[in-house]
Amino acid sequence: MKFYVFVIFIFIYGCSSSVPNEHALQIESLKSELIKTKALAEDAIEQISKLEKKLSKKITITDSLIVEHKKETLLLRASDAFQKGNYALVTKKYKNAIKYYKKTIELRPNDAHAYNNLGNVYKELKNYSKAIVAYQNAIMLKPDYASAYYNLGIVYQKSNNFDIALESYRKAARLAHGGVQKWLKDGGYYW
Repeated sequence: MKFYVFVIFIFIYGCSSSVPNEHALQIESLKSELIKTKALAEDAIEQISKLEKKLSKKITITDSLIVEHKKETLLLRASDAFQKGNYALVTKKYKNAIKYYKKTIELRPNDAHAYNNLGNVYKELKNYSKAIVAYQNAIMLKPDYASAYYNLGIVYQKSNNFDIALESYRKAARLAHGGVQKWLKDGGYYW
């Protein structure tokens, strides 16, 4: 019986000591797997960070290309409207010319030539007050715009504002508008 007790004792002791060892091995295995997984996760996070930076750069480049494309499109639309306005002016379709020059100005607000040509349309329609405003806008945008001064002189002359007309012609002449220089010389005026 002693022998049986001893065998049972050894069996129980062996079982009890093997259970914790088995769990300890599983725990060590899980720890090792966790360390490997953490390393993989850290690498993945680093890779994600790099990819996010690359993506951000590409988005910035794409955005700038889109903005540039929009600008180019606006310029093309403005140029198209300006050319249509010129055609309408030459063909005496003044309402269309006004529409196209205003569209040009809407798309390209600093276009002194569009304002000048809009003034030419109003001049043809004998709407001198609107022509004056258009020419003044052209001059404001381009202070050395001799044609706008010349056209402004014509409108002031047609509206019997001879002194202001003469001053506009003189400014145009100083800016070397050949037609004005000849006209002033023929009239005995010098600048």
